Amino acid sequence: MYWNYQPSVPWVPTRDEVIKALVSLLNPSKGSIIYDIGCGDGRVAIAIAKEFPHVRVKCIEARKDLVEKARKNVEENKLSENVDVIEGDFFKIELKDANIIYMYLLTSVNQKLRPKLEEELREGTVIISLDFPIPGWDPVAVIELPRSWQRVFYVYVKGVSDRKLSGSEKDKVLRSALSMLKIRKEELKIP
Repeated sequence: MYWNYQPSVPWVPTRDEVIKALVSLLNPSKGSIIYDIGCGDGRVAIAIAKEFPHVRVKCIEARKDLVEKARKNVEENKLSENVDVIEGDFFKIELKDANIIYMYLLTSVNQKLRPKLEEELREGTVIISLDFPIPGWDPVAVIELPRSWQRVFYVYVKGVSDRKLSGSEKDKVLRSALSMLKIRKEELKIP
């Protein structure tokens, strides 16, 4: 099972312009819970919490040195009320309360993570993956960033991208999920 898988993902910090682009895509409602899986030094979580003080951000990191750095950064930004830095393996931490998940992992790790996402996430949860797709899922949008080597956001919606729902149920879940995002209609690719 996926719980025994030990991910091996190098830490590559998300560039500032990419973080700004990510934040500009989001439109979370009050009380939303946003996860940053493999959060590194916490910069993405901090940017989200600063822009949306009405949400809770949970960032998960396995490397102790990065966890300490992320916690220090959260404290320095006075965001301890909004940001939880969780030390641990994201394969072993429940994600079922997530409304939005951001991740910058590898395609191979996304593939191993997919069963966990399918099992734990609620219909309508938004997953945004930087540069690496989730094999077997269809993105509802693929957003390319100009002038950056970190350049593509793959946007997924649980229940739609994994083809679990159809018809009016799918439309309802998709509409609800898209209300948490600022995506232009021409950017949509509905599976």
